[in-house]
Amino acid sequence: MVGYDVVARLYVDLTRGDHDAFVGALARDVEWTVPPGLPYAGLHVGRDAVRDVVLTSVESEWDGFAVVPQEIHDAGDVVFALGYYSGVHLATERFMRARFAHVWRFRDGVPSRFEAVVDTQPMVRAAAADPQGPPRRSLCA
Repeated sequence: MVGYDVVARLYVDLTRGDHDAFVGALARDVEWTVPPGLPYAGLHVGRDAVRDVVLTSVESEWDGFAVVPQEIHDAGDVVFALGYYSGVHLATERFMRARFAHVWRFRDGVPSRFEAVVDTQPMVRAAAADPQGPPRRSLCA
């Protein structure tokens, strides 16, 4: 359950806004993958990239952005989390809620690779200047 405990703590750190604790728990050379469709999509390598590109970008675009895991499953060197993101886009003032699956891979007991699989459509629609109707509700939410 070591992986489970580490990942659960990471989500607590995110909720508290403790970015130092969050990135400090990651491998120095962590590989962080954000899905296509988001402005900060792609592979980001290293703690500084996670903090500067991912966490800072999210905070600069969303008010009350929340990462809420509903399930965390430990499979040894891989931990899976299922949950949702929510928040209000600062420029458009539109709310979104989007499902995610996170895959955390461990090396020597430390998260070394992260991949987010996300229903990006609610996020993209909330950020759009002229969305085609309200964000659709995910079938999984």
